Amino acid sequence: MATPQLGNSLLKPESGWNRKYFQEDNVNTFFQGVRDKDKYSNATWFIVNGNDNPSTESCWIAATGPKNTNDDIFSFTFTGIAFRIMQKLTPAHRYNIKVRIDGGNWINGSVVYNNPSMFRVCFEKLDLPSGTHRVEVTYDGFTAGSSDKDRYTHLTAIDYADLSAKVGDQLLQPEPGWKRFDDTDPLISYAGPWSVSTNTPLDNYNKTLHSKNTSNSTAGEFEFTFKGTGIRLIATLSSTPAYNVDSTITIDGVSETFKGYHPTYAIQGLAFQKLYLQDGVHTVKVSTPSFIFDAVDIQNGELISQDVIIKPKVSLYEKESGKIFVDDFDSLNPKWLMSPSTAFNSAIKKGFLRMNHSADKDVMLLINKTPGNVAIQVIADYTPTKEGDEGGLLIYKNEANNIEFLESLKISNSPDPKEWMAVCKENQWDFYNKTDVRFDYVRSEQLDAHKIGVVLKKGNAEGFTPLDINKIIITTSNLLRLRQLYEKYKVVLKDAVENVISTSFVASANTGIDIPLPSLEFEGIVEIYDEDGTLVAKRQTTFFGGDMYCMGSSLHISMDTKELDETEPTHLGYMTETERLVKMTLTNDNVGSVSNVKVSIQQYMEKFGYTWAHLSLDGSHYTDELAIETLDAGSSKDFWVKIIKDVNYMAFEPIYFNIHLSHE
Repeated sequence: MATPQLGNSLLKPESGWNRKYFQEDNVNTFFQGVRDKDKYSNATWFIVNGNDNPSTESCWIAATGPKNTNDDIFSFTFTGIAFRIMQKLTPAHRYNIKVRIDGGNWINGSVVYNNPSMFRVCFEKLDLPSGTHRVEVTYDGFTAGSSDKDRYTHLTAIDYADLSAKVGDQLLQPEPGWKRFDDTDPLISYAGPWSVSTNTPLDNYNKTLHSKNTSNSTAGEFEFTFKGTGIRLIATLSSTPAYNVDSTITIDGVSETFKGYHPTYAIQGLAFQKLYLQDGVHTVKVSTPSFIFDAVDIQNGELISQDVIIKPKVSLYEKESGKIFVDDFDSLNPKWLMSPSTAFNSAIKKGFLRMNHSADKDVMLLINKTPGNVAIQVIADYTPTKEGDEGGLLIYKNEANNIEFLESLKISNSPDPKEWMAVCKENQWDFYNKTDVRFDYVRSEQLDAHKIGVVLKKGNAEGFTPLDINKIIITTSNLLRLRQLYEKYKVVLKDAVENVISTSFVASANTGIDIPLPSLEFEGIVEIYDEDGTLVAKRQTTFFGGDMYCMGSSLHISMDTKELDETEPTHLGYMTETERLVKMTLTNDNVGSVSNVKVSIQQYMEKFGYTWAHLSLDGSHYTDELAIETLDAGSSKDFWVKIIKDVNYMAFEPIYFNIHLSHE
């Protein structure tokens, strides 16, 4: 672990550490929640002196005092195990700080009022688990000797480091968050010509070793199962060329190679590591021609019995869609009501609609609101630079009754696209602004609205900015609904590149959960874990607010490449002919094979017609039930449904039947 430096001056980062200065170039790239004082007069944390000589503390971040808003907190994200925060050389620091890491408890800092040295460490955390961490910083009362008058808190830099062990390092103790298990642990099984040593004279872990050398050409193997997020193989790393050969490790079916060799001989050396695994159950198998195995380290978990029952992964299928309307303005949709029409221009370029100011009336873009609950999100380029230039969301009942949610000079702080959202539930409209990657709640109002859209307030003074709409999304809600779950199940929402957006748990006595989406149209991943931390369901797709997804069988049936879960009950239409033959496909999306699969026809509610349907695996021999002994992971099986209409049936209405699916 790094040497503690709290209270010391670090003019330069220590070896292996990285430094990020509080300067303008790092705002909104590394640091979030830091404002431009010239544009945000009431900013809490703000940069002083732009990018002026940060290594000499000529620029810094300053804070005046709490505003009781989101701006009271700034944040940053780093990958590593340690970080430090430095305060500026100045005789008057008004407030201390407190720090929260990965959403945990707040920890007090050590800002001093009269600081006589540059880059004084006022907070450090040196023993975090290896990985990516989000750090939030805010106030924590006055410093000793401070008065609540004309004083600021000044910070100058952040240092961070990934000091975790690397392959080849000696690792006499497991790092924080890791637990070590000896090579003789009964949960590790061996096969092949291994030599077992006990009471070794060297500093091996627990004084034991399992050794395999090249004198026997048969590979030595060992395997185990663990629950956790990372694995390290601890070994005696030999400098003998006989150990400079590839060994193979297979984790969850994926193989890699490593060596038990290092130019410098090392006892309890790190031979191999695999980090950032999904938190769950993993299987490991090692095959080696030459290796001296000492122990295994597990991150955030432990070895478990290889006989553990790994629950099969099931599917997460869409039951209901929340999508109502999406317009990216590649063309002009006739559903929009535009007033006055002369203020709109869609011909400048494809992909946005421009709203220009009108001198004497508000410019409105409206669409009829669907009955019931609704949510609207507007993505636009609009940065007012003059007083009186205002535009934003419009919730409209009539000329005398409407709600405006406007962007104006006062709150505009960057040229980045603006995003506004309004969510209606039982005539209550909740309004949100997106200032970072998430929407921030602003206010609520009541209105029984008939139309929704965008408004640009009247006035065309010099310098007024047009409002360019890039996209409008309308859904039934801003929530993703997940059903048919179990209490205490964990739901993880990720973006398309697997950054975690949120983690939620199903409450006791509940079988579902609603989670907010970062956008009403969100390309991402939902993962569902059981109480043991095992991944049981995963879905990657474009989600819309209001969508409902249910957890079910890992097997699914499709017809013409479309899953039956996504089709209407009457998808086949009316049966006017005497006989119809339909080809369907049964697919196994599981991580393993499923056995004893049965497919049968059953009655749908009280509806008739199910006795007309029969099943076949070859298109020739039909029966009421199909039996498939095994369906391998990722494989498919075609089958046919033949419907023979009763010749005495004359009514002209749909027939219904269920296709029942079961398996072990």
